[in-house]
Amino acid sequence: MEVLPAIDLRNGHCVRLNQGDYDRETVFDDNPAEVAQRWVDQGARRLHIVDLDGARDGVRANAAAVSAIVEAVDIPVQLGGGVRDAAEARRLVDAGVERVIFGTAAIEAPEQVQAALEDVGASHVIVGVDARDGMVQTRGWIEQSAVSAIDLSKQMVNLGVQRFIYTDTSRDGTLTHPNFEAVAELSDNLRYPIIVAGGIASIEDLVGLAKLGVEGAISGMAIYSGAINLKRAIETIDDMTASGS
Repeated sequence: MEVLPAIDLRNGHCVRLNQGDYDRETVFDDNPAEVAQRWVDQGARRLHIVDLDGARDGVRANAAAVSAIVEAVDIPVQLGGGVRDAAEARRLVDAGVERVIFGTAAIEAPEQVQAALEDVGASHVIVGVDARDGMVQTRGWIEQSAVSAIDLSKQMVNLGVQRFIYTDTSRDGTLTHPNFEAVAELSDNLRYPIIVAGGIASIEDLVGLAKLGVEGAISGMAIYSGAINLKRAIETIDDMTASGS
């Protein structure tokens, strides 16, 4: 299992939100590229970037910060927030982003997800399933849909999606531990890789997710606050994988 540091961007800064609430923001650094390099130095093998302005407004607003991160590090990055159509997915892949994350568009414009799959290929596309109480949220988690996380995932599989990120939005940024039950249920219903975000508070949480067989876990608040030492976390999961436990 990979441990992916999260770099959430707002107004060009590296921030964290509590439960996705834009009014409960903590600014951690004014130089996202330096933050990215810090995580690389601690052993990160992939970075998870979110354009929070883009997620809410539908137009990516932190392109300069994203470009700076891509240029600063030599590991793959995945990006979500404001990716609403296949043309934007193509632009991002051409600019060096390895994986592009569709969230709102998966609900509002699934044809754009399908077009992106056909254009850049399934290995470059992820669908973000952001859910509260099992129901998908969109537009930076401001709007609640009538679609369940499992139903959306199945619909996306039918389009050809082969990788998902599941976030329990009620736990994101709270350090209240992941929703293991929901993760297990989604995993049981999908045969494709799942990356988990939301609520991760300790290395023990990461171990628990690894035991569920998920492909990756995204850590934000825990590594920024010091609750998790990223280097130690990666080493722990690597040792666990090597021992087959």
